[in-house]
Amino acid sequence: MRRYRASRDGATAVGFTIIAPALIFMTFAIVESGIAFAADILLKNATYDAARTGRTGFVSDGSTQDATVKAKIRSQAGVMMDVDKLVITSLSYKGFDVLKKPEPFTDKNGNGVRDDGENYTDVNGNGQYDVDQGANGYGGTAQLVLYTVTYPWTFHTPFLKQIVGNDGTVVRIPRRGRRCRGH
Repeated sequence: MRRYRASRDGATAVGFTIIAPALIFMTFAIVESGIAFAADILLKNATYDAARTGRTGFVSDGSTQDATVKAKIRSQAGVMMDVDKLVITSLSYKGFDVLKKPEPFTDKNGNGVRDDGENYTDVNGNGQYDVDQGANGYGGTAQLVLYTVTYPWTFHTPFLKQIVGNDGTVVRIPRRGRRCRGH
């Protein structure tokens, strides 16, 4: 009986069974995070490349500039992502000084916020007041165009799914490219 109690045979196997679930989970979490970061970089590069294509004014035969730019993003992002889930938008601005700024308005009551009934200048021509002066589309010569591409990335590792995003889904928004065509 003493010999049996002093024996250490199998101690390694028991120790491994205790730490194996955590080790396997961490391995999956690291791999899944790495894939998500790779997809993020891929989306950045696809958007940058599309912005460069838009800057040149290149349009594929039998296509439009909008379709050409979107096809460029979809072809590159499709390597790791479902292209049907991509949301691609573009806003054009007259210059850097109005980028992401609200349309000008007359602040009658001096509260610093545009209230109903206060006059405003409809810079982007859409018939309503906007907190962003950008006009949908690709603009004209010497205009700045901001491309925004979003994608809902879903994590599947149980712990990551609980702590990241909304039920494991993170919407990637910050992938933007800028271009300004010649004067």
